Amino acid sequence: MHTGRKPSINPAADRVVFPVNLDPSPMPAKPRIAIFDPINPRERSFMRPLAAHLEDAWQVDFHHPGAVDEVARAARDCDVLWFEWCGPLAAHATSHMDLLGKKVIVRLHSFEAIDTNYPKEVFWGNVDHLVLVSHDVLEILRGRLPDIARQTAIRIIPNAIDCARFANASPKRMTEIAWVGRLEMKKNPALFLQILSRLKARDPSFRLHVAGDPIDLRMSRYLKHMMQRLGLGGNVIYYGHVDDMPAWFRDKGVLLSTTLYESFGLNIGEAMAAGAFPVIHDFPGADELWPRECLFSTVDEAVELICGARPGDG
Repeated sequence: MHTGRKPSINPAADRVVFPVNLDPSPMPAKPRIAIFDPINPRERSFMRPLAAHLEDAWQVDFHHPGAVDEVARAARDCDVLWFEWCGPLAAHATSHMDLLGKKVIVRLHSFEAIDTNYPKEVFWGNVDHLVLVSHDVLEILRGRLPDIARQTAIRIIPNAIDCARFANASPKRMTEIAWVGRLEMKKNPALFLQILSRLKARDPSFRLHVAGDPIDLRMSRYLKHMMQRLGLGGNVIYYGHVDDMPAWFRDKGVLLSTTLYESFGLNIGEAMAAGAFPVIHDFPGADELWPRECLFSTVDEAVELICGARPGDG
């Protein structure tokens, strides 16, 4: 850094002598953001790619699961507080804590909008920005909180996908189908057995690879029962939770999504980044997010999309 003072010449040493106070000034501190994700640790959080991007310009403090005292410290030390999930922590912090005038961001997913009352417990007057991942979630929220747009600024920002993390050049096997999600009713896994049964009738080599935890006993018992009835025991492979999803996706030619609803469907985008062709049940708002030629409404349509998929189509 130059102060404008000219260097002097020391004839005896025949060298340039700079004033001693010209040491570089310390770099200004990065602004600081505290991210609270009470549901997922950083390596599994939807905030993972965004947090990595922010670190170029911000000091990022990630808190999981986060606690009231951590929020209080962040309000003192940070410039921005980001609450991932509009849940109990966001509701308590915005309604009962002094956040010292710091900027507050809440990101709300379809789960909170549909399955909880927490959006009604947040004091939106203390929230600077409400972030949603799709316009369809905004419509759901407006149905429950008609004046939400007058209480806080709303931004629609689709989920971030680290495409470089999933990209690969491995050959794809089009009979290897990926399905990702918790095995629960809202993900509609019963539908994948009907589709797979029809596929097997055409070609017994079709297999379905399921990455997700069995959290619903009713659904787990149903799937086991129907697999036996449909003779699919050798065509379905369950992995439970998968830590390394890029490696898991590597050889899968197709991603099948049977969900009843997604605000976005991060696994769909990640599978596409890995080179899989997406076959997506036409849930409300799906046509806003994904190509229409990838959507199906019936089992027959899903079967035709899967059988017609070719490597590189995704």
